[in-house]
Amino acid sequence: MFIGRKNELDFLEDKYHAQGGQLVVLYGRRRVGKTETLRKFCEDKDHVFYSCTETTNEQQLASFSNRMLAKEIPAARYIKQFSDWEQALGSVSELPGSGRKLLIIDEFPYMVKNNHAIPSILQNLWDSRLKNEDVMIILCGSAMSFIEKEILAEKNPLYGRATGILKMNEMDFFDAIKFFPDYTNLDKITAFSILGGIPHYLKQFDQSLSLDENIKRNILQRGSILYSEVEFLMRQELRETTVYNTIIHAIALGNTKLNDIFQKRRLIKTS
Repeated sequence: MFIGRKNELDFLEDKYHAQGGQLVVLYGRRRVGKTETLRKFCEDKDHVFYSCTETTNEQQLASFSNRMLAKEIPAARYIKQFSDWEQALGSVSELPGSGRKLLIIDEFPYMVKNNHAIPSILQNLWDSRLKNEDVMIILCGSAMSFIEKEILAEKNPLYGRATGILKMNEMDFFDAIKFFPDYTNLDKITAFSILGGIPHYLKQFDQSLSLDENIKRNILQRGSILYSEVEFLMRQELRETTVYNTIIHAIALGNTKLNDIFQKRRLIKTS
């Protein structure tokens, strides 16, 4: 069951029904619900939803080609794979149907990682024709620093081309507690204080179990998804995890002042 995200869905719908080509950038931290929101948005629309993977540029192009050509665009009668990204991305305007041509590229940074020319290719396509066609392209990503510095920043090719930029944040309290309709008000507040507004975390709790039992099974039990989530996020988002682990260790031991954390960090590092 899909919960919340009304504002985000309304924003996407407004862009979908707006005049002219639409190039939307949607980004936010991992687990915040970007992919599920996009799937909800496009479930009643003709579309192509392509999820990028961490693979070579050649394999990425082959996978993207397969996804686009499977929609039986005219080019599918003559080729089995696009020869380059200009042809592949430009094929969005050939998607079947009389309405808006909708292309969603999830985890777009993976696509760019092994081919830094892709933003320039997309910019040229956009400027030369796509902005004037009945297309909507959504670029989605979890690597927030990459999106902000490599896609949206002034020095980059796609700067100024986006017709919409949406940064997805955590759910607010009133949406988050809809995951636990049978909990008491106190338990709802406690669950939110533990899990925050991250849908992926909220889904881990079974509302048929008590709050205490959920904490034991889904946070404290080795092997559960939330047990190792902090370590996973740190490895994904940070370069020097050793330093951050040491700081967290110091805070966990009761050191809350900056000088105390610094002193304890030195002791932990040298012990």
